[in-house]
Amino acid sequence: MLTDDPWITALIDENRKRHASVTGAVSVLLQELLKGQLSERQLTQGEMGNIAKVLIGYMVPASPKVEAKQ
Repeated sequence: MLTDDPWITALIDENRKRHASVTGAVSVLLQELLKGQLSERQLTQGEMGNIAKVLIGYMVPASPKVEAKQ
């Protein structure tokens, strides 16, 4: 099982250094996915699409209007 492999954290940390769009939220979600759902079984197209939408949502900066409301 992949849950204890240090390569997951090392790979995500390296990508955070190289790509500003890999936010903390993206890192956490990727670690959870790689240690769980992505290592357990093959995903359907719908599941992959949903994961992609969530990851993209975490990577796109919030608009100034949204930030002002928070």
